[in-house]
Amino acid sequence: MKLLSHIKKIPAGTMIVPLFVSAILNTFCPWILRIGSYSQALLSDDGLRVAMFLTLLFTGTQIKMSDIPEALKRGGSHVLFKYLAGAGIYICIFHFFGYGGIFGVCSLAILCALTNNNGSLYMGLMESYGDHADLVARPMFNLNSGPMLSLLTIGVSGGGVSYQEYITILLPLCIGITLANLDDEIRRATKSGNALVLPIMGFILGANIDLAKIIEGGFGGIFLFVIVMLVTGPVAFIVDRFLLKRPGYGGIATVSVAGNTIAVPAMIAQIAPDFAPYVKLATIQISCAAVLSAILCPFIVQWFAKKFGCPKYEENFGIKLSGITG
Repeated sequence: MKLLSHIKKIPAGTMIVPLFVSAILNTFCPWILRIGSYSQALLSDDGLRVAMFLTLLFTGTQIKMSDIPEALKRGGSHVLFKYLAGAGIYICIFHFFGYGGIFGVCSLAILCALTNNNGSLYMGLMESYGDHADLVARPMFNLNSGPMLSLLTIGVSGGGVSYQEYITILLPLCIGITLANLDDEIRRATKSGNALVLPIMGFILGANIDLAKIIEGGFGGIFLFVIVMLVTGPVAFIVDRFLLKRPGYGGIATVSVAGNTIAVPAMIAQIAPDFAPYVKLATIQISCAAVLSAILCPFIVQWFAKKFGCPKYEENFGIKLSGITG
């Protein structure tokens, strides 16, 4: 039975499916997850920390130093301006509404969703619509694929995150970058590292989720997706059109919530414990928003590509659409 191929058809399925499997077990028969020894140790906070370390390490191994100059212009611009917009909105919401957030969406979920994006979805869309420079920009999105920028925002907004905690996050990332750039074989060997770790992390996170709150989280997830689109969508389009002098499809492709983001609330709570009571709710809301992103974003990017142009339409169909300026 081709179980994995079916799971991959579900948006962010390799993380969401294990998450909901363990959440179902935790809701209806939690004793199964607490049988002691190795199994229970894996589902503990220490097990989660190990999974976090491996995720950051494997992310670092996929960053090439030679790609950085070419990636900075396009990818760096999108990462920077999306972060500034998202962090600004989060700081305002947190200042006025606190940890509870707005429209039923907790501040932790808003922070994680607005300061992260789906680099894999971007890559897939650029294969269909973009050019080589768009593809080379992909490594830059590793910078906001995890807790680093979210933690930076908490520190700026007075969250009390010490510099040692940033070192904790950066250390495995830097180790991965260094090793892979010293030996390209390491990069190839660890290419699928996160693909193996993310299902485990999803299962660990799900083991602490009560599905009785899924309805509340589901509605919040819809609002979270809307917030991401309304806040970062216009910013990404303006940056692509007027700063980078591009058609706009590349910017819109960065407007998404990644499956990887599901793990970020738990990572943040390990370092900023004041957010711990909101981890479960934020995880569910981000899961819902990630699914909506994976389903709807490709159609949104397709509309912008047709409306304003993209390299692949001219290449594949001989039709030069408006908006191709460089």
